[in-house]
Amino acid sequence: MAVVRSFEIQDRSLQRLFITGTFVMTFTKPFASFLGASMALVLQCAPAMAASTQPSDAAAVKAVTEQFAADLAKGDLQAISRLYTDDARLLPPNADPISGRAAILAYFEKTLRPDLVGGATFDHYEIYGGENAATSLSQIRMLDTKGQVIERGKQTIVLLKQDGKWKIHRDMWSDNSPTHAAEP
Repeated sequence: MAVVRSFEIQDRSLQRLFITGTFVMTFTKPFASFLGASMALVLQCAPAMAASTQPSDAAAVKAVTEQFAADLAKGDLQAISRLYTDDARLLPPNADPISGRAAILAYFEKTLRPDLVGGATFDHYEIYGGENAATSLSQIRMLDTKGQVIERGKQTIVLLKQDGKWKIHRDMWSDNSPTHAAEP
């Protein structure tokens, strides 16, 4: 059986390098070390890079949530609905998504009625994003009409900048209360 070679190495010393594996060790080991060190550096710097991607107007992103709290304290659910994009989506716990500003208003008219909820406070913000999109994570406390905490939880919102203003595009939250097992 004949073996067809697509190339022949003319220089015998070069041929020996390939055959003995010295070429592979001589050139790939330093490259692999460089690549490993580079990856370690990137992974080490990842938290700093994430922090540096905060939008320059992080205060404006936070202000949207603070406006939500102010409007809720006044019972102005219409104003709250205007904080959302036209195609916004609520992702409430244990429920189907609610899509569109009108549906969001209807949902809030059932769940955030002034006779049920007196307000909310938000704190422990983490804000990430860029020029036209941002994500805000925060702790939330819902208050009754007497100012007592009735629910503690966390919220994640995605905001988009539209016409120079930040608007809520996606809104997801959960309650920190432990779940209760259903009784048999």
